Amino acid sequence: MKHRRADATAKLKRYRGKRDFARTPEPRGRVQGAAGGLQYVVQRHDATRLHYDLRLEHDGVLKSWAVPKEPSLNPKDRRLAVQVEDHPLDYGGFEGEIPEGEYGAGSVVIWDEGHWRPLVDPDEGLEDGKLDFELEGLRLRGRFTLVRMADRDKRRTGKDNWLLIKRHDRTAKAAPKPPRAGSARTKLDPGKAHHTRRASLPKRPLPQLATAVTRVPEGAGWLFEPKLDGYRLLCRVEDGETVLLTRRGHDWTDRFARIAAAARKLPCRAALIDGEAVVFDSKGLTSFQRLQNALAGGADAPIVLVAFDLLHLDGWDLTRTPLVERKALLELLLDGAPDSIRYGAHVDEGGAKFFSAACKLGLEGVIAKRAADPYRETRTRSWLKVKCQKREELVVVGFTDPAGSRVGVGALLVATRERAGEPLEYAGKVGTGFDERTLRALHARLKPIETAVPPVDKASARNVGRGVHWVEPELVAEITYTERTSDGRLRHPVYVGLRDDKAAAEVVMENPKPPPHTGNDAPPAARTARKSKVRSATPVRLTHPDKVLYPDPGVTKRELADYWSAVAEPALPLLRGRPLTLYRCPDGYAAQCFYQKHVGAGVPGVVPRVEVTPGEDPYAMIENVASLHALAQIGVLEIHVWGSRAEHLDRPDIIVFDLDPAENVPWGEVASAALATKERLEALGLHAFAKLTGGKGLHVVVPVKPGPTWPAVKKFARAFVLEMVREEPRRFVASMSKKKRVGKIFIDYLRNDAEATAIGAYSPRARPGAPIALPIEWDELAPDSSTAPRFGLRDVPKLIRTRKRDPWERFEAARRPLVD
Repeated sequence: MKHRRADATAKLKRYRGKRDFARTPEPRGRVQGAAGGLQYVVQRHDATRLHYDLRLEHDGVLKSWAVPKEPSLNPKDRRLAVQVEDHPLDYGGFEGEIPEGEYGAGSVVIWDEGHWRPLVDPDEGLEDGKLDFELEGLRLRGRFTLVRMADRDKRRTGKDNWLLIKRHDRTAKAAPKPPRAGSARTKLDPGKAHHTRRASLPKRPLPQLATAVTRVPEGAGWLFEPKLDGYRLLCRVEDGETVLLTRRGHDWTDRFARIAAAARKLPCRAALIDGEAVVFDSKGLTSFQRLQNALAGGADAPIVLVAFDLLHLDGWDLTRTPLVERKALLELLLDGAPDSIRYGAHVDEGGAKFFSAACKLGLEGVIAKRAADPYRETRTRSWLKVKCQKREELVVVGFTDPAGSRVGVGALLVATRERAGEPLEYAGKVGTGFDERTLRALHARLKPIETAVPPVDKASARNVGRGVHWVEPELVAEITYTERTSDGRLRHPVYVGLRDDKAAAEVVMENPKPPPHTGNDAPPAARTARKSKVRSATPVRLTHPDKVLYPDPGVTKRELADYWSAVAEPALPLLRGRPLTLYRCPDGYAAQCFYQKHVGAGVPGVVPRVEVTPGEDPYAMIENVASLHALAQIGVLEIHVWGSRAEHLDRPDIIVFDLDPAENVPWGEVASAALATKERLEALGLHAFAKLTGGKGLHVVVPVKPGPTWPAVKKFARAFVLEMVREEPRRFVASMSKKKRVGKIFIDYLRNDAEATAIGAYSPRARPGAPIALPIEWDELAPDSSTAPRFGLRDVPKLIRTRKRDPWERFEAARRPLVD
């Protein structure tokens, strides 16, 4: 017994070495065995990232694994389980709050407990990497297997990655339907909801936006809400003060004073509620025109906030919590609330019938939302909008004079653009939908912003006619119409109202796509490839979309695909048509990963191919969002691109200088070196752009016109770098040798060679926090910072939306010929 106790004490050395027991309430630990069977426990641990700690009693201690996602009784769910240090037996009964500054700071609660029975010799199973066992817990029961993922020679003591797998037996269960909002499962205690974390109330939140689709999505897992006709608001409540923010972050609290007063009466200290301010007509339908009249003081109709999401409650961030649980908490929060705030109800099945009924009633349409998804401050495909009629926001670019007895304006001239940043294209005149008061108000707002220069593409404005007053493109109007003509003009347009909550620069033409495919959907036919070298096939759907690829921020496969949708507009022009080297991590970056150049049947056919060497398998390329989604489907976390495109493989069109500092070089030195590189390139008549790498380095990227072949470009890059090293040898080095790089910045020119690659713009990196290789402005280098600027996968879509312009928008226009 003494020998066993001494052995167990030695096993707890790592556990005790990580903790200060004068500060943490965690047990120091006993080592004697427990009576009545082998102990088993799962503890829900809300630390830096929420996870579940699986603990099995063996040999006087609790063998322990951190499981990033809730353990499951579904045999199809394979949960990553990272082995951590052994814990003492009395840790199995521990619940409490580990204080800030201590290892594992955060709350610990028992999620499941009971006993376990090994089905093989546990020592042999742990050594060989396969442990079969049975659980007898309150939640988890039946046969399970832990399987080690790494080869024996790659194992790290106490940090092995395993898979936790439920075996098929009578206790196995398929994935359950999400609970209905308002069920007894969720009480008004946000700390008990899934994936919550302690956080301060955001001061400048942004709303999640829906993507337009052609029809209601099929399959399980969706909630359906009526599409409301009002102003989107984020209601921020803190210590008795309420602020109402528009989708652009403007404070409209004064405009909606009754809603603000009602929010102050809610039974909470702090909350962030997402909803829509509306006015209901006599039929119970929302009316945007009545809302505008009420705001203008022309009607005393009550304005109501229809609340449909809850993002924060009393110090708990709920954005990672599944939507169905957020709505359950919201419904409880609003129980008994003043009439100016109402809960936005939903249905969780029969989406097509719900949409049909909504259209018959005269509603604008339906919003479909994935019940189990988190909240993301960007436009995603986990929220979809399906409209009953064509209705769009357009920029007002002019007006005509009234005729006859009409006052104010005769008609509005409107325009839109196909993509952000492109010129506006004239879309027609809107002459109906106004009353006299509206006509006078429009004239009063348009007259002061008249301009002699048409703010639209000249070709699109031909044959507009005489008597037109052009205006600066500042106002946005909502218009309904029946269809568009072949030249983009609206047919039978009707004015609905001005959208003061939206900026003209944000307006782009809506082009609804089919909804995401579910297991019940038949995928659409594939597009024909543009070139004989490129092969396409049927697009793939995401399998296991909730698989966690980045355990630290909890990023799933679906979120990775949504990220690519959100950044596609600036990213695709930089990635499209280039051969790729893929870095694949099918089970997340913390598990086994590998590089892949040549692609075969394992890469979905929707990903285009390009033949580089005759007789060898082709390389993958990116053509559109579908190909990015397909790469996410197969676990591609990093996309490394060639410096040339398929049309001219042997003639590069970008040059990359990779600035890689030694560990002891501060970021300010890297930023200064990048600016010096830029100045040298500009002296040669070339333009340079900056890109963060997602690590400690920086890429200086030069767009050039395809001309010289790879050997000539490599020769130029080498000569350029060696000249910098010759002039400042104490600062720069061109050698990879770590001994020579101490205290210096290694400038790597070897990326400028045939088949060499560099990390693609906007690509995530397979590193903690999901950092992004992000194009930036030169004035964003932050030379005064001690560390490199760092933006994560969840930060970048929001950054793109708030930026005034794309920092690389002139990349193509900046191409210059390279003179050897």
